[in-house]
Amino acid sequence: SKQWYQRRVAITAGGTHTIMADGALRALNGTHQLALAAKHYAVPVIVCAALYKLSPTHLCSYDHDAFNKVIGPEMMVPFRNANLHSRVLVSNPEFDYVPGDLVELYITNIGGHAPSYFYRIVSELYHFKDFDLDSETSHDDT
Repeated sequence: SKQWYQRRVAITAGGTHTIMADGALRALNGTHQLALAAKHYAVPVIVCAALYKLSPTHLCSYDHDAFNKVIGPEMMVPFRNANLHSRVLVSNPEFDYVPGDLVELYITNIGGHAPSYFYRIVSELYHFKDFDLDSETSHDDT
């Protein structure tokens, strides 16, 4: 069973698609379950990612549909089961939202950071007007 493996693991390491400004992750589907299991067994989760994956945005509670992308079901239901495809609706989200409190440490190209430190990194790397990526207004470099 998977629980047997998790009890014997000393550290859980992985990558991510995006690091959100609050230290949360947009990671491949299944990562949230892995992080929850690691927390249950007191196993630290370490994420390795370059800073180009850092986003100045946060996940709003009303924005879960825009956060995720639903991909084709062929990974879950092979096409050899074609008669099943016409009778079943398969939702296959590509990403999981992993809260920052489930991550112990981020290792980036400039060092190791706690999830709570990403507010500071975002403020150093982005102009404050860039925090709203939906805005179409431009700003000068002042």
